[in-house]
Amino acid sequence: MNQINQDQTTWHNLSADWINWADRLAPAAEKINRHMIKAADLQALASARGDAPIAVLDLASGVGEPAFSFARALSGERDVSANTPGIAGHVTASDIVPDMCAGLAARAEEEGISNLSVIPADMQDLPFSDGSFDAVSCRFGVMFCHDPDLALRESHRVLRGDGRAVFMVWAPLIDNPVFAAMDAVLGNILGIGFEKAGLDPFSFGDIEKARQRMSAAGFKDVWAKTHSPAGRIPANAAFWKPQMDMLFGNILREASDMEMGAINAAMFEVLTPYIEDDYFQVPICFHVLSGTR
Repeated sequence: MNQINQDQTTWHNLSADWINWADRLAPAAEKINRHMIKAADLQALASARGDAPIAVLDLASGVGEPAFSFARALSGERDVSANTPGIAGHVTASDIVPDMCAGLAARAEEEGISNLSVIPADMQDLPFSDGSFDAVSCRFGVMFCHDPDLALRESHRVLRGDGRAVFMVWAPLIDNPVFAAMDAVLGNILGIGFEKAGLDPFSFGDIEKARQRMSAAGFKDVWAKTHSPAGRIPANAAFWKPQMDMLFGNILREASDMEMGAINAAMFEVLTPYIEDDYFQVPICFHVLSGTR
């Protein structure tokens, strides 16, 4: 099996987990997506196009994020929260897994999002002509490519002149306590972690190296900003379960009830220091990278 097919199989096996959690995670996703929309500077892109509708390509869209947020920001209606008043446009959402695309299309129809289309696509070999889009976005996806630098070059290729790409990537593991706990707990109980699962979510964690990779792919005016939000989650909530399922669901489905109980107990114990006033307040840390064509 070649690497691309292996990657596709891995995420195909997790697609049901992504679909299962999508609606429940949508409000939290919307909050962090705003950082990407701001970085894309849709107003400037629209002005450069003479206020004509702009075209956005979202990569590794999973079952809708951040493609839905971009589509809403491009609805032509004033969106104060995204600072994008009256901008119109269309989003092409893409993912390497057809099941993800099917779930995304169904959710878009349910939510009445009409300025969005869906296409299965490998971001390392995009089926679009040069200069097809005004903006390219990708949230927590490029690091999972077999060749992330090729994916960056492809993103650069499909942008129009002065178009902008925005990537949201995880900061280092040490700055993300939930993932650090997950890696340690699953390693101790199931003998599996990010490395053994063939996942490297943190390969863009070094912000300066990440900027250099963007520049090497051809992007200009590359900048990066780090964000570290922390929500307030009731202390009795197993809030780590969505991310754990979406990254390790195919493995967890084989775990026994006893093992799952042990995993949740250990996660609670490791993250207990982050409980304040009966709420978990655990930060997540990510970078937003942006560059122009």
